[in-house]
Amino acid sequence: MTNKNIYISLGGLDPELVMKAAPAEKVQKKKRNTWVKWASMAACIALIISAVIVVPMLREDDFVVDPPSHTPIIFDANVSPEQLNGSSLEFIVGSSLSISGGAADSEPPKFEFAGGLMVKARVVKNYPDLYYKLDVSSERRPTEYRLIQMETVDVICGKNIPKYFLYLIPSHLYVDMSIYDFLFISMSQLGTKNYVLRNGTQNQMECFEIPIFADYQDHPDLGNIIAFSDGVFDESLWQNKSWIYGYQFARYYLDNPKYSDLVVKRGASERKVLSAINKRLDDWYGDKHPERSLITLDFSTEEAKEVVKYVSPFKNGVFSQQLYYNQNLIIFTRYINGCQTEETIKIDLLTEEVTYSEVSYTKEDMEQIENISVQLSKKAKEYAEELPIPPHTDPEGKTLMCLNLYAWYVKVDGKLYGVIKTAWRYEEKADYNIEYYDDAYVLYDMSAGTAADISRDDLVNIVGERNVYMGEYGIGIEMPMC
Repeated sequence: MTNKNIYISLGGLDPELVMKAAPAEKVQKKKRNTWVKWASMAACIALIISAVIVVPMLREDDFVVDPPSHTPIIFDANVSPEQLNGSSLEFIVGSSLSISGGAADSEPPKFEFAGGLMVKARVVKNYPDLYYKLDVSSERRPTEYRLIQMETVDVICGKNIPKYFLYLIPSHLYVDMSIYDFLFISMSQLGTKNYVLRNGTQNQMECFEIPIFADYQDHPDLGNIIAFSDGVFDESLWQNKSWIYGYQFARYYLDNPKYSDLVVKRGASERKVLSAINKRLDDWYGDKHPERSLITLDFSTEEAKEVVKYVSPFKNGVFSQQLYYNQNLIIFTRYINGCQTEETIKIDLLTEEVTYSEVSYTKEDMEQIENISVQLSKKAKEYAEELPIPPHTDPEGKTLMCLNLYAWYVKVDGKLYGVIKTAWRYEEKADYNIEYYDDAYVLYDMSAGTAADISRDDLVNIVGERNVYMGEYGIGIEMPMC
């Protein structure tokens, strides 16, 4: 049994069930002995886990590059790799992302399973923690997600779908779908095996061995999940408070089936819904329906195999995965201390051709790199106590809509830099259509061991324009989204 299986096995035990399993009259008498027994077992398991996780992480053959003489900053010898933390983004002021999914006159939801993966599945486990994707924009509040483990009952559309998979759903749309007998889910693959997400609840990176799927537009409330109870379409999933936006459209079509563009009607059976789905696919594609397959990293060329080995989670840091279906491409981007770098590796999924970025981070880089994620957190605490004054904008008569911090790494001519960006967004109190944008930067020079405020122009001259706002400061400019 692996350390992960041990953890899952223990984590799945309900304390109440353990107590109920013992005869009632013996519970009180054996309370102390039971505590000692479980404490001893926990200590043994802790030793097993530390031997399985920590020790192998420090073995030389586990590093793709030569191991440094001491533990680099992205590793901690006292914890397992999954406990690596760090974040590139902090929001001090800023409203949440809209949960409406669009304006009131948006197009109604359509069950468009075009070119995607579709399964009949049931819920196995609901993960309680909040998760974040690594590839977060500096001008947008990151979406919080929940994870749901699903079991594939049948494959409706797609190839090589695993028996178990994880479904990533925005937290504001999360509902317990385990109450339904099964679900039809239309989705896209988010990551291949060993996909990494940041656990915001635990402040650590986590690697998932089974594939992760999600809705195409992060809006399953617009019709990409159909629930069934007793073999019949169950409308209650769409009626919950979190999904009411999609339901206001779906309800009209359910009330007026002759005008309906849905693939499901009230009282419809599984067989009728499947028939409607297949008819729609036939109408769209005929015999040329592009049936998408689960993407795996089982390459045949040695060069592609070496890339997969190199980007293995927690061996050379953390690499995010981005899939570009239309280009048959997967891109790995290195993250250090939770912050993005410009090091990327691309693999063509058809030809297996590998393309490396001009910049790569070496063992020596890891030894001298400053953890700017820590600096970002310190600055966020300072801002929470007293809001900073923007350098180019007079706040008088304006409402602060958004204030965030974003950090990233840059390597130029062999020199290492870290950048922390503070971004403000204001609106005019008298006219909310008039908006202002402002920003400020701190440059960390790893070689010189210095950190200093720097103007945008000077920053661009040193590290380039990546993640730097290049528009004019002032009124009526096109605003980046916070």
